[in-house]
This record gives sequence, structure tokens and C-alpha cells, in this order.
Amino acid sequence: MSITKNSILSLSFILSSILSSHAQQDKHFSMFQYTKSQTNPATAGFFEGKYQLFTNFRNQWSGLSDNPFRTISAAFDTRFEVGNGLLGCGLNFYNDVSGDALYSVNQITVPINYAVSINRRTKLSFGISPSFYQRGLKNSNLTWDNQWTGIEFNQGIANNEIIPTENLSVTKFDLGAGVYFQTELSKLSWFSIGISGQHLTKPKISYFTDDNGLYRKLSITAHGNFRRKNSTFTLKPNGMMFIQGPNKLFILGSGFDFLLKGQSLHTAYHKRTSIEFGTYYRINDAFVLNTIFHMAGLGIGASFDINISSLNSGTGGFGAMEFFLSYRLSNSRGFGAPTVH
Repeated sequence: MSITKNSILSLSFILSSILSSHAQQDKHFSMFQYTKSQTNPATAGFFEGKYQLFTNFRNQWSGLSDNPFRTISAAFDTRFEVGNGLLGCGLNFYNDVSGDALYSVNQITVPINYAVSINRRTKLSFGISPSFYQRGLKNSNLTWDNQWTGIEFNQGIANNEIIPTENLSVTKFDLGAGVYFQTELSKLSWFSIGISGQHLTKPKISYFTDDNGLYRKLSITAHGNFRRKNSTFTLKPNGMMFIQGPNKLFILGSGFDFLLKGQSLHTAYHKRTSIEFGTYYRINDAFVLNTIFHMAGLGIGASFDINISSLNSGTGGFGAMEFFLSYRLSNSRGFGAPTVH
């Protein structure tokens, strides 16, 4: 009996992990506009409020395997006034697991930045993000064609493969850096652009040799928030591109935010409440649709990727589902805080 579809998928993860660096590609989220500090450390602390908590979950390509890509991330960031500037810092974590071999990547990152005011409306931030990067897989979960007895797979039979049967793991130090520019066009509108690099140390991630280092990754992001006075509608365009070795990703689109209830001017009885609908296009890969509910610092969102790449025949168009939850404490504006989202 030949290897099952799931085993083939798992084998591809192992081979790409062990034998080649050309399959390297980092995590990416469809609602990237809400995971800024995970992409660029210079953005930590740039939000309306004092403290920000965030977590999300992504399930991708479930139509191809019973063990698809599952990614969980969590983040916290805040800021402190230091001298004439702002010190932003935080803590990010993500875990990605996929395939029968449970190929996993874990990363803990500490974004730190310092921002200065160029003028009353414009700020420039420089950041770094030291981190620990770990990946592993469980070979003991796999079965092979020569282990088929005609009734079931017997893992007691030698698989005669060059890949070892024990579980594998490697942990390395990593480093990222970034620059972030933000300017307020009015009291209700702002625009930002960021450039960041990740895996600057090119950590060696091979299980057996020191030849296989992670490709360095260049990311460019742009975000906007545009609203007219007395309007209940806010336009939120967002774009991102990254290049990591032979891998490239480009996504562009916008959120369309509709005010449901305005914030009280003199009391805290009413909080600003809105609902946002977003449409995005990830070039040569997927259309992304999302919905986000905002209320009093709380954000709840969900997105759906409609796959249009060559994988469509296997996914049936179901690319990924993503969910996030965020909360911001203290609505008072301060240095580094953009206008109301």
C-alpha cells in the first residue's frame, strides 16, 4: 500500500525542513493590520490607549489534510514617555503546527522602540526585536508504505528511511529591526508606513548541519485612516509586501468602518461603537473578506480567504479562516497615539 495523502503532506514538510532552505516562509496573517508589532518592532505602542492585548487563531488549507496549518499568536504592547520621546515595548508569541509529523515553529519576540516627534503631527520610530526561534517535528507520528501489513501500519517494522525516527528540535537566537513613520493629516485622519527586517542573524535551523540558515525577510507596510468631520464612515486602506528569499507576498485592500454609536462628549456613558467590513487581494493567492466589531477598546474580528491559486483544486476555494480578539485599556490620547480608529 502506498503512503497516504496525509503522510505525503507530512513528508513534504520534513523534506522542506531538513533538505532545503528554499521552502522557507514565515507566518502571515490575513488581518495583518492588527498584528503590526509582530511584523515591525518600531510600531509597538502606536495605538490609541495605554496598553494593548491581542490574540488570534488561523486555520489554513484544511481541505488538503486532517492536520492543516494552525497558527496561534498573542501580543502585548505599551509605551512610556522618556525625555522628549516615547519608549514602546511589548511581548509577542506565536505557535504554528502542521501535518501528521506536527511540524511546529515557536517564536517569542520582545519588540522595543524609541519614537521622536518630527513636528506636532508627525512621529518617527526606530525599533529592534530580539527573539528566540524554535522548530521541531515528531517523526514518530509517521507511517511508511513498507510498514503496511495488509491490515494496518506497524511502526515496529523498520521504515528503511534515512530520516531518523526520533523527534527533532532546534532553538536559535534571532533578531529583527524596523523603522516606522506616522503623520496625522487632520484630527480624524492619519497615514503610516513601515519598513522592517527579520531574521537578520540568519539563524541556522537545520537539524543536522550549519548550512541551512533562515532567509532574511524584508517587509514594507502602509496603513491609513481617513474620515471627514461629522461623517459616520471611515476608510482604512492597508497594504503589505514581504520578500524572503524566493518567497514573495503582496496584499492590498481596505477596511470600511461604519459608526453605530458615537462616544459621549462629556461623560463615559456611551463608548464609540462601529462595525468594519474589509476586502483584500493577496496577489496570485486569495481574496480576503473580513468583519471587525469595535466597542470601547474591544475588537472582535473574523476573516475568510477565498483561495484562487493552483491549490484551489484541492482546497475547493477554502483557503483559511482567521479570528482575533483585542483589547485596549485607557482611551486617553498621548504621544504616539493615532486618531480614533
